Amino acid sequence: MSKVANSLPGKFLFVFLLSFIINNVTSQIVVDEAPRGLYYMRTARVKKFKDMKDFRDVFHNDKFLLGRNRISGSINYNVQRVLINDGLRTKSEFRNALGFFTRIRFFEEFSFNSTFYVDFNKRAAARWIADYSYSIGRYNWRPYRFNYGYENYINNKYTDNIDQFMEKFSEGYYFLSFNANVPDRIVKKIRLDSTTSIKFVPFVRYAFRYRDENEVVHYEGKPTAGISCRLTLFWNIYVEGAAYYYFDPMYRQLPWDPDYSYGFGYFDWRSFRASITYGNWAINRFPGKKNLYPEYGFFDGNFKVTLNWIW
Repeated sequence: MSKVANSLPGKFLFVFLLSFIINNVTSQIVVDEAPRGLYYMRTARVKKFKDMKDFRDVFHNDKFLLGRNRISGSINYNVQRVLINDGLRTKSEFRNALGFFTRIRFFEEFSFNSTFYVDFNKRAAARWIADYSYSIGRYNWRPYRFNYGYENYINNKYTDNIDQFMEKFSEGYYFLSFNANVPDRIVKKIRLDSTTSIKFVPFVRYAFRYRDENEVVHYEGKPTAGISCRLTLFWNIYVEGAAYYYFDPMYRQLPWDPDYSYGFGYFDWRSFRASITYGNWAINRFPGKKNLYPEYGFFDGNFKVTLNWIW
């Protein structure tokens, strides 16, 4: 009995220290990972389509990662005018394309993203339009979070062979950005409904090599910095814009690299919801700057209708 009694204070001390570590030390590690298991406590079938959040609600099945928000994407229809310069004159074609976007989230907010297009007018092709694009990185929508990774939106083509693919891979850029949301106490003064928000995102990008309009490859690197802003007014209706700075404009700002970009529309991120948006992300120049596409304008932006889905 004496040995058991003597060991009780030691056991009590051990349990106390272990509970202190679990409750105080590990709680300082913050990971933006959604809680697991709670979603699957629901047993009632969701019958109304407007109430369905993902394909688990459609099939009422817990298998195959249904309802885990690991896989999501959209199907979108794109329309825009495309200016084509053959060296003698500039003519226009209208692009009509289906886009298939997929986001595979493999840990926290880290994901692999890709978009593949099916173009119905093959003549509407320009250096700033790709057959597909892809990226990998951390994309966190929460305020005051950093995002970083690799993105490739250059002129990728389905006809590229493996060597051309690897060359274009090396021409993609690495990025770092920060979600600098305007504090809620300020937004409250202009808030019209629950969707009202103002977000500023400063960013930097760097490509180790790039290809100019004459297909000449440059190896000195291409740094870019900028800031974007999105103002969501009400009912998920937004306006946005961005400004870019090129550290050596004479050599590194290509004819399709914009000084600024802009967009607006209605966007609902939820599954099985439709959105209508417009974005103009190429060529735009500030007044007084040289522009090889002076006819470029509003109708050269991308009009898009999107239907989101979450697996």
